[in-house]
Amino acid sequence: MGSSILDAVARLGGWWLCVAVLGVSFGESAVLLDFVIPGEVGMVVAGAAASRNDISPWVLIAFGSVGSILGDSFSYLVGRRWGMTLVRRWSWLRRRLEPRFERAHGYFEQHGGRAVFVARWVGALRAIVPAVAGTSEMPYRRFLLWDAVAAVLWVTTMVWLGALLGDDIARVVDRVGTLISLVVVGTIVLVLVVRARRKRPTGAGRP
Repeated sequence: MGSSILDAVARLGGWWLCVAVLGVSFGESAVLLDFVIPGEVGMVVAGAAASRNDISPWVLIAFGSVGSILGDSFSYLVGRRWGMTLVRRWSWLRRRLEPRFERAHGYFEQHGGRAVFVARWVGALRAIVPAVAGTSEMPYRRFLLWDAVAAVLWVTTMVWLGALLGDDIARVVDRVGTLISLVVVGTIVLVLVVRARRKRPTGAGRP
């Protein structure tokens, strides 16, 4: 489905391209939709299409930035409204996750802005972190400030890459984005495993 969306975007011109950029940027930021909507590659392809159709990249950047902020805000609101309800729905899930979200609340109070900013550049975290920020009750104004700055910078970078270098750079961006996601997610998992082992009581697991 992602490849068909990219093909459709590449053939568009005029205001239809702007509408497509708005939709793609929203979808790749919205939780659940992000699984089927292309992110970085979609913006790069749109930038290349704008260059071929004599559309200013800045117009696409404006539409893409609005879509990204709306998508991130959607993910935030989903987490804020239904996140803890889902966590508390089953007792086994509540025991495991509720204490973590209580700690995450304090983390997002102090460092959440940086987490939101960094997540915008990591495909695997782009829709998840806003949802976690909402579940952890990070103040929306603070979330929006960091998110808007990150979204504008991210969209500007991706659109201009396409406008200046064309469609060919999309494959490179896709590989680099995937590698970044793997490294970041792998690092997070490793840190969580190390912390869990350090907190395990001495002698735990021994007969």
